[in-house]
Amino acid sequence: MAETADVVVVGAGIVGASIAFHLAERGVDVLVVDRDGPVAGSTARSGGIVSCFDNTAVEAELAWESLTGYFERWHERVGGGCGFTRTGSAILAGAADAEALRAVTAVQAAGGIDVRLMSANELAAVEPHAHLDDVHTASYQPRGGYADPAAATLGFLRAGVRRFARRRVTAVRHTGGRVTGVSTPDGDIACGAVVLAAGAWSVPLAASAGAELPVRPSRIQVMLYERPYAIPMHLTMGDLINDLYLRSTADRCSLAGRDAPVREWLDDPDDYRRELDDAAVADVHARLARRFPALAERPYRLGRTAVLDMTADGKSILGPLGPEGLFTAVGWSGSGFGKAPAVGAELARWVVDGAPRRADLKRFGVHRFAEGALIHGEGTYAATTQRLGG
Repeated sequence: MAETADVVVVGAGIVGASIAFHLAERGVDVLVVDRDGPVAGSTARSGGIVSCFDNTAVEAELAWESLTGYFERWHERVGGGCGFTRTGSAILAGAADAEALRAVTAVQAAGGIDVRLMSANELAAVEPHAHLDDVHTASYQPRGGYADPAAATLGFLRAGVRRFARRRVTAVRHTGGRVTGVSTPDGDIACGAVVLAAGAWSVPLAASAGAELPVRPSRIQVMLYERPYAIPMHLTMGDLINDLYLRSTADRCSLAGRDAPVREWLDDPDDYRRELDDAAVADVHARLARRFPALAERPYRLGRTAVLDMTADGKSILGPLGPEGLFTAVGWSGSGFGKAPAVGAELARWVVDGAPRRADLKRFGVHRFAEGALIHGEGTYAATTQRLGG
């Protein structure tokens, strides 16, 4: 007899774990399935950035709820610890991006987020270690920071999920326009709903149910450089001028990476080079040193590569997909970690109640690609396509 569950969540990264946690809170018999085990995919290589720098009101609201309702009070809300460290966060813009940054900041402030615009001189009082002469405008969030991706993901799984299977899902089963379960090499699992939260690996599973997920895998590189004792901690930053995102780490390093200009598109998310490129390591170090001159002579310690699930507009794909009972939460384009707690709550509502609490999330459905209704948000940065969230 086939194994059964009310809902199967495919993917045990931060998003899938959050969805499962919130489904379990609602009394749903949820089974999480991942071929490699918990925190084995992109989440393990996430920057773990927790800030509210999204350029749409609903995304910024999700990030703010995740920060204030989960990361800041993890022990109370979830249990245990998630390694959240408040460093303060800032986006740094030159003249070309100043207007766009003002527009994005206005959206965030209107949603109740603790954010303020600053001049370079004002920011220097908050971050005295950075070279800021090239900064025209900065957007500062005092409550931003970072968390431990593994601790947060395992925290969700341990707190609410009683059933986990380390299996490879090969197909979504469906009959008469409705989901009936999933197939694995170890047998079928019968269920009434399936949530695909496995990043780019969700694409063939959606196809098995007759649905198309316009998600493309991309290889990125993230580096850690030693930080001198003179800088015990620095702000988490989206540096538009140097096309860089960066944050402190607990082990006296600075984590940094770039985005669109060095993206490497993949045909298969399992087929990519794990080693870092020497040229990329040197390039990111040079950009980091322009912002923090004291890091110029500090050594490169280590790095990692990861696969992002990218969409045409850089926004996630949420909600129903294909046959009734199939849902998706993919296409994070590198910004899913900081929003994952609140997103999980919304997906649980969607599955159980038939709709999210935030109606605007329906805009993020897969239908927008066929309808030419891509989401662009407020403020398009001229210098770079900014990604801050990990």
